Amino acid sequence: VKKEWSGTRVVMMTRSLVLAAAVLATVVSAAKDSATGIVFPDTYAGSKLAGLGTRYKGPLKIYSAAVYVSPSAAKFKLGKFKGVAPDAVKKDFFEALVSSSAAKVIVLKMAMGISKEKLASALSDSVRPRMGGGDLDAVPKFAGAILSGFQPDGKAASGTELAFGLQGSSMCITVNGKKCGTVKSAKLVDALLKCYMDDKAVSPALKRSCAQGVLSML
Repeated sequence: VKKEWSGTRVVMMTRSLVLAAAVLATVVSAAKDSATGIVFPDTYAGSKLAGLGTRYKGPLKIYSAAVYVSPSAAKFKLGKFKGVAPDAVKKDFFEALVSSSAAKVIVLKMAMGISKEKLASALSDSVRPRMGGGDLDAVPKFAGAILSGFQPDGKAASGTELAFGLQGSSMCITVNGKKCGTVKSAKLVDALLKCYMDDKAVSPALKRSCAQGVLSML
């Protein structure tokens, strides 16, 4: 009986250790936006989390955003910035990040619910002035792809996830994991990145976080 009990205890302890390891792995492999409590995975579509932050409209927290970058591509394309301190980066670093052909993904998770039309319009209004007046036909395609990810009577409820996979001049758009379309426009890709990386970045916290995250990959 003692041997059976001892064996049972060993099995129970082993299971507890496995469960604890699984929980620890989950914690390590995810990051939380402290302002909203929204969690992002450490990796997404083969790219690594570079940074995250919150998009505010006045006092309202609209969404949390995360940027993912391919570490190997970052090393190759941005290697000249290796050793630079995050608080010492200048405009040229963010310009290089935007223009680099390294695969990137921008993931937005809604912190509050708004209409799908308002979301598509707000994102379009952000990218349009950053396109330098060229290839503006891509903007309605961008908005249309976003809207197609929702039901006709649907809305961008709290927790809704949008992902923009960026590679060269291609932007692949998904809503809640459903592919909604691909827009081919180098100017649109750059404009969306500039929304988060230029001097008027819509989330300064995300921009700072990305500088630290990307530099750590080099």
